[in-house]
Amino acid sequence: MSSVKVAVRVRPFNSREIGRESKCIIEMTGATTAITNPKVPPNTSEAVKRFNFDYSYWSHDPRDSDFSTQTMVYKDIGEEMLQHSFDGYNVCIFAYGQTGAGKSYTMMGRQEEQQEGIIPMICQDLFDRIHKTENDELKYSVEVSYMEIYCERVRDLLNPKNKGNLRVREHPLLGPYVEDLSKLAVTDYQDIHDLIDEGNKARTVAATNMNETSSRSHAVFTIFFTQRRHDTMTDLTTEKVSKISLVDLAGSERADSTGAKGTRLKEGANINKSLTTLGKVISALAEVSASKKKHNKKADFIPYRDSALTWLLRENLGGNSKTAMIAAISPADINYDETLSTLRYADRAKQIVCKAVVNEDANAKLIRELKEEIQKLRDLLKAEGIEVQEGPDGKVVCEKRDANKDELNKSTGTGIKSPSKARNRNGSTTDMAVDQLQASEKLIAELNETWEEKLKRTEEIRLQREAVFAEMGVAVKEDGITVGVFSPKKTPHLVNLNEDPNLSECLLYYIKDGLTRLGTHEANVPQDIQLSGSHILKEHCTFENRNSTVTLLPHKDAIIYVNGRQLVEPEVLKTGSRVILGKNHVFRFTNPEQARELREKITENEAENEVEKADAPQVDWNFAQCELLEKQGIDLKAEMKKRLDNLEEQYKREKLQADQQFEEQRKTYEARIDALQKQVEEQSMTMSMYSSYSPEDFHQEEDVYNNPMYESCWTAREAGLAAWAFRKWRYHQFTSLRDDLWGNAIFLKEANAISVELKKKVQFQFTLLTDTLYSPLPPELASSVAPLQQEDEFGAPPVSKTLVAVEVTDTKNGATHYWSLEKLRQRLELMREMYHNEAEMSPTSPDYNVESLTGGDPFYDRFPWFRMVGRSFIYLSNLLYPVPLVHKVAIVNERGDVRGYLRIAVQPVLDEESIDFNNGVKQSARLVFNEDDAKPKYRALNEKDDVQRYIDNGGLDSKLEELEDVDSGRGIDSNSASECPENAEEPGEHLQVGKEFTFRVTVLQATGIGAEYADIFCQFNFLHRHEEAFSTEPVKNSASGAPLGFYHVQNITVPVTKSFIEYLKTQPIMFKIFGHYQTHPLHKDAKQEFVSRPPPRRMLPPSIPISQPVRSPKFGPLPCPPSSTVLAKHDVLVWFEICELAPNGEYVPSVVEHSDDLPCRGLFLLHQGIQRRIRITIVHEPTPEVKWKDINELVVGRIRNTPESSDEQDEDACVLSLGLFPGEVLDVPGDDRSFYRFEAAWDSSLHNSALLNRVSQGGETIYITLSAYLELENCARPAIVTKDLSMVIYGRDARTGPRSLKHLFSGQYRNPEANRLSGVYELSLRRASEAGSPGVQRRQRRVLDTSSTYVRGEENLHGWRPRGDSLIFDHQWELEKLTRLEEVGRMRHLLLLRERLGMDTNPNPTTKTEKDVCNLAARAATSPVHMVIPQSPQTPVKDPQQILPEREYNQREQDLMLKCLKLVQAGRFAKNEANDTQTQSDVSPSDEGCADMTVSCISSNSMELCSPDRADAPNGWEAPAPATQPALPLRLYVPELEEIRVSPVVARKGLLNVLEHGGSGWKKRWVTVRRPYVFIYRSEKDPVERAVLNLATAQVECSEDQAAMVKIPNTFSVVTKHRGYLLQTLGDKEVHDWLYAINPLLAGQIRSRLARRTLEPASQTASQIQASSAANANSANK
Repeated sequence: MSSVKVAVRVRPFNSREIGRESKCIIEMTGATTAITNPKVPPNTSEAVKRFNFDYSYWSHDPRDSDFSTQTMVYKDIGEEMLQHSFDGYNVCIFAYGQTGAGKSYTMMGRQEEQQEGIIPMICQDLFDRIHKTENDELKYSVEVSYMEIYCERVRDLLNPKNKGNLRVREHPLLGPYVEDLSKLAVTDYQDIHDLIDEGNKARTVAATNMNETSSRSHAVFTIFFTQRRHDTMTDLTTEKVSKISLVDLAGSERADSTGAKGTRLKEGANINKSLTTLGKVISALAEVSASKKKHNKKADFIPYRDSALTWLLRENLGGNSKTAMIAAISPADINYDETLSTLRYADRAKQIVCKAVVNEDANAKLIRELKEEIQKLRDLLKAEGIEVQEGPDGKVVCEKRDANKDELNKSTGTGIKSPSKARNRNGSTTDMAVDQLQASEKLIAELNETWEEKLKRTEEIRLQREAVFAEMGVAVKEDGITVGVFSPKKTPHLVNLNEDPNLSECLLYYIKDGLTRLGTHEANVPQDIQLSGSHILKEHCTFENRNSTVTLLPHKDAIIYVNGRQLVEPEVLKTGSRVILGKNHVFRFTNPEQARELREKITENEAENEVEKADAPQVDWNFAQCELLEKQGIDLKAEMKKRLDNLEEQYKREKLQADQQFEEQRKTYEARIDALQKQVEEQSMTMSMYSSYSPEDFHQEEDVYNNPMYESCWTAREAGLAAWAFRKWRYHQFTSLRDDLWGNAIFLKEANAISVELKKKVQFQFTLLTDTLYSPLPPELASSVAPLQQEDEFGAPPVSKTLVAVEVTDTKNGATHYWSLEKLRQRLELMREMYHNEAEMSPTSPDYNVESLTGGDPFYDRFPWFRMVGRSFIYLSNLLYPVPLVHKVAIVNERGDVRGYLRIAVQPVLDEESIDFNNGVKQSARLVFNEDDAKPKYRALNEKDDVQRYIDNGGLDSKLEELEDVDSGRGIDSNSASECPENAEEPGEHLQVGKEFTFRVTVLQATGIGAEYADIFCQFNFLHRHEEAFSTEPVKNSASGAPLGFYHVQNITVPVTKSFIEYLKTQPIMFKIFGHYQTHPLHKDAKQEFVSRPPPRRMLPPSIPISQPVRSPKFGPLPCPPSSTVLAKHDVLVWFEICELAPNGEYVPSVVEHSDDLPCRGLFLLHQGIQRRIRITIVHEPTPEVKWKDINELVVGRIRNTPESSDEQDEDACVLSLGLFPGEVLDVPGDDRSFYRFEAAWDSSLHNSALLNRVSQGGETIYITLSAYLELENCARPAIVTKDLSMVIYGRDARTGPRSLKHLFSGQYRNPEANRLSGVYELSLRRASEAGSPGVQRRQRRVLDTSSTYVRGEENLHGWRPRGDSLIFDHQWELEKLTRLEEVGRMRHLLLLRERLGMDTNPNPTTKTEKDVCNLAARAATSPVHMVIPQSPQTPVKDPQQILPEREYNQREQDLMLKCLKLVQAGRFAKNEANDTQTQSDVSPSDEGCADMTVSCISSNSMELCSPDRADAPNGWEAPAPATQPALPLRLYVPELEEIRVSPVVARKGLLNVLEHGGSGWKKRWVTVRRPYVFIYRSEKDPVERAVLNLATAQVECSEDQAAMVKIPNTFSVVTKHRGYLLQTLGDKEVHDWLYAINPLLAGQIRSRLARRTLEPASQTASQIQASSAANANSANK
């Protein structure tokens, strides 16, 4: 709803007012208009009246600074109303005021520049916006009508046939309309301008005959504006229809002022009547609006029908329209009464409120309702016995047959005339029905009329109008523009000739008396005849017409041909001459005087001329062209013959090439067919060999290895490796989970669609469930994974299996259920049945309850009263010693989120204490442990498989351990620690087998539980005894933050067995916390309550997926990825540049905007329509096995405007193979790295992609994928470099620069070497023999993706999508959180037990209990917790030998400890490549690694700390050199280049002094650490990486010996396989920060070693003080 916008405009004084010396009584301040009463003394309350309007325009004096022009009025009112019309609203603008107040000037204006009114300007802007926004999906159509209301009679001003008065009718849907009013279709602004001009002139001509003037009538110009938008996705076309009504009201006047008498007085009365009615309507509408604001339900009567004007404007006044009123007033004091009336009139109109709605798709609904109405009328007439037919002229013809008298009566249009009295009584009813039927028929015919029919009807009306104008003495010239009286055709003229006969003689150019200039519109002097073309000069020629003789005067350098001869001098033109101007414009000159004389001669010599006329050729375009060629000496036949010969030769040449290519392809296909046939024969031979054995041979286990098919020479170690690999393959199950996710997505989507349509408050989504300690599977889902919980055929421990389930979110009851995929399919069948049978409850039924939800509704399940808050676990190893412990453990839900904390006390009960039950003991119980109860149900999520049973003792291979550690990231598990000798020690006396042992579990308090849970209680049990659970009493949760006190004491008595002792050592007690869920987390702000820490970036997929290589037209389909042994890996740095042709003829790199926030980390800024080249530079360390030979092909494809790409785009025609330039090896001075560069010419127009051919739209980014196929020496396949590039295309002459101010002010884009994009790749060289083996290669699998399949009702899901691969990433993060929580809980228990036993105060264990604790700590060091219990910082270190335990360790324990130490420092097992190969063959891998670690890390007092595999640094200032690497033997490799997405996390960045091995000296460089890479830049503003260091293959050293040798402080070295770097920080405090960013473990060791050194003097000082104090005390006693 919006009110009518009202504007007031005051005009200047007219001549009448100036003559009477009138004074200005109007003042305007902002939007306020004030009028002064000249008859009242000034400075009185009634002297000045003020009115507030939306706009007040001061147009009185043009010299004033605040003078309002026509443009300002249009900007405020016209543009807003035009925008409303484009939005689909009806719009109305009408001007009101007294006669001569400036209404017509405001609405129509004058035909002068800057003087146009609102109507011409709104029409001009309408078509300007149409031309700018019209496209294939959006079409516009405009129709206009023009009528006037004079003396309450309506006349059509555009159709001269409608001379009579038109009837104003009203339709229930359309409202008031004028019957038979012409609606003409227009295509541009000129059409509307002509129609307005012709309508005004028709009114003017009619005024002469009928004594009517424009000021005596109301003019209404209506524009019907239709927008048709076609949606390509749904293939639906929608329409918006807007009606723009522009009303110019007749001037209000007073009879005494005008002195009107007779007819003029009658006209004035009618005008004042319509305007008075308009005022009444406005007043009534204002009262209605005011009463609605006061909530008054009084129904006021609006007198719309009292006047034709108000009846037609009913929708525009308080109806479906956006309305604006312009009140024009006079500033003179003599017109005070009329001006005051106008202002009051406008003030009342300001209070009107309109209810405008968007008019969309009204035609279809209207046509349907009109058809129904017509059918009802036909049925009504048929019931009267009247048959309705359509006559030949389109009118309705009614026939009625009398049963008594067999006579036929016809009635057309006005009803039925019957002599019978009964018919006379029913005649009026029949007349009304027929009349209404005819009106509806006319409306439906007009609505069904197509656009072409409307244009045709407009043309017919135009012809009729021209004919009528001709009868009235008014004629239209042939150009269709000017309306006026024709002069006799005596003027010479030019007629155009065209190659198309239909376009010939369509243009007529008159040559006036005197000079007629011809040229272009760019000439300084305006040209009379303006032509366009490349060979038309600005001033081409001049025609001089003197006494009916036309002379053609050519200008300098003008191309003019007259009758085939080029014209240089002036020449007199004769009628019929052919004039060619430029190269394309051909005319025939006609002089009417000469033609008349020629006709007279023809009549005199008629007989002679008949023969000449028969022989004379027809003068047309062909005649003029042939004449021109003949005069210029060009033989057309010879030219055509020459062209035909050239085409024939080209055809023969191309046919020969095509035959050769076909022959080559035929030979290639035959060779492929032969190869495939050989492969089939080999496979058939192999299958026949398989078939020669019977099934019984394969089932005999004792003979299976004796079978020749299964001959194997595996050793025990190889068998263990095979078993380990089989179990790893078996439990890597995420690929099968991906199949389940994408394969069942269609069922999930269908269930959600049915839920939405049936208005069920249930949502379905995929989830992954793993049977872990914190998230056990529901019983109905646990049965599907029960077989995997047992040991397999290799005796491996059980592994938790992950399965795909459906999370059912019940938003009505706040419950969440989990369904299996099978249950989803079963429920989906019931959902379909419910959907088809419409078996949902009616809206009038009562609210749902639990019984109705679960009785037969497949969407809902029963939900428990108490919900699970979370679980906690308490280990019982303190009962072995025995000591009491109080634990504070986290309450963790199934997602890994901490929901609160629980305090539990676990203590043993001695014999004397077990008798006393008065110490708060609440309950007691007795349990019996069987021998099978100690086997754990759950396995650690990253626990290593035990392969010791397959491998002999002492023969554990380091390669197997390296593979296990790299894959799992953990060391040796706790099960292997149980084999240590200390585990065989007997337990304490209180745990003797056969005795009864009692311990107490006390549930103290719970804290941090959310307020949404009420009535909290706790339940705990042993892991394998779910049926024997102990529960506390419910406690009210007051939500005040106070702890919830349970204070539940449970005594448990257990007969001691071996299984019970094993359970105490390894397994915990499970605590479950339940609560009554009183609020629904799925309502309101529940999502904010489940705020959890987001997963780390390494668990998330990259910002833009790494694209697969673009398929090469030359190499065909991409080869399968190799899976053979990797022989070598190299880090490769690749620079990408896009060069553009500069004005100096050189190719210059285009500007690149660098930013880590961009998907490709860089954006190329290109120019449109300029030749380009792609330049690629490959940089790597020099190595003998990597030598680039040549570039085979560079392919560019996958043109898109989104970062994500699809391999299916390779099938399109946009894939292009570029023309290559030879590659070259660069020699960069001062850099000994290998540089290989190549270029390719890139013509982006050959892609046939609109994204590359045009200038990029605002905010649009274009992405391409390029793949370079490079040939390497000693490689069987090409190496493929694939990169995604992003770019923005600007105009050809646009100045490109960074779009951000940061890059703009830095000025780095001006550096040509900065305009490149870098990529880090890893080159892997594999063995070629294994790469081609069918047994090694993996099959390429395509996942069945059903997520994009359409299901019914999918459009109601509003963009919902089933979860896919991201769910697997999230679930991996959840499993990692649960694993960390379990490990942290175990380690916290061990540390608490250590503190309780007093190990922090006594470093040397002496008692048996303390030794047991030390053994327990040693076992914890080998557990998956992956850390050793640290030494207490409170213990002074007196002697390094005292750090080690007193007891001795066997050889196996020493090996395990040394391996753990190596894991702590390097994180992986590595071999010392510096040792001699003969020594490696003698020493076992374990001993070798331990010896190297002992030498390098446990050195003397030099405090030398380094990474594993350190190499001795040379003396002097030279940077450390890398260790010499043995070169790989020359063999045939298979290369694989994989792009490495650099981590967005920057660990450290800053300036460092860098000394490179073999370099010239120190250089200050900008260094950035993005683990596991270190990037070196030239400066801080350099955006391009110049060097890359891989920390995964490098060693970092920082020691005092190295600093003493270099004699430079704050230095550390980084040594890679190929070169070494010595780095110096700028400050002392930065050394540790840089080391922590590069190698955190090394930095931590240095910090701890420094702390110990500072601690030793303090401890020595303390001991001396104690000794001196003791001595003083002894002397005092003596």
